[in-house]
Amino acid sequence: MATLIRYVRDLFNLPGVIRNLVRHRELIRVMTWRNFSARYRGSFGGLFWSVFQPMVMMVIYTVVFSLFLKVRFSTDASPFTFAVYLLCGLLPWQAFSEGVHTSAILIRANANLVKRVVFPLEILPVNLTLAAIIQQFIGMVLLVPLAWLVTGHLHVTLLFVPVILALQVLFSTGVNWIVASLAVYLPDMGPLISLVLTAWMFLTPIFYPEDVVPPQAIIIFRLNPMARLVNLYRNAFMIGLLPDLRDLLGTIGVCLLTFLVGYFWFMRLKKGFADVL
Repeated sequence: MATLIRYVRDLFNLPGVIRNLVRHRELIRVMTWRNFSARYRGSFGGLFWSVFQPMVMMVIYTVVFSLFLKVRFSTDASPFTFAVYLLCGLLPWQAFSEGVHTSAILIRANANLVKRVVFPLEILPVNLTLAAIIQQFIGMVLLVPLAWLVTGHLHVTLLFVPVILALQVLFSTGVNWIVASLAVYLPDMGPLISLVLTAWMFLTPIFYPEDVVPPQAIIIFRLNPMARLVNLYRNAFMIGLLPDLRDLLGTIGVCLLTFLVGYFWFMRLKKGFADVL
């Protein structure tokens, strides 16, 4: 009984988790920027690509879905509406899936750090999350003028986007902690994660509107944290609608619980990393 109480206390020790991460904030900042800038290191354009790449992606998706395929929600909708709808889901999904996929090889790729007792391995998945979020944030800044062209005005709910980003950071970091720690003990985690992410993507309303989902399957989207986050982004960018308080509290609860469980899981399993690697 005492052991169970200790586990529960450690699991929900949010202040302890925050203190640990704050203590290593400078290392997190340096490594996050290194991970982000490494994507474009060696190229002539350098960090210019961090802006140019999402800009080109938006142009391509807008032209293909709005002008070539002429995908619309209704007969009176703008041909560019679906492009904004798609990008509101695609940008966060790409950031999330990139972090999860890389987490499957993260610890093994940094096996030299595992032997260093003083190095806080738990910050590695945090760096992955933040580097992907930086790229997503750049894309969403570029999405603002497109949303303005489509809707005719900017919604004040765009000020709520940093809150959604914070929730996404909590959820993504928790998932990355779980995947990174499990991948040390399960060599087949990489291919398995690829399959899971593919299925998860199609169970998230990114390429299709949620209202086409049969009523008997809607529970899948209610239980899907990424579907909840994508819906929050779309409401902020396209509709100007603040989330229902009950739905928002539910999303906060899921993201925070995933964050805490992920940290607890990682810290428990990391004690055996050196033995396995």
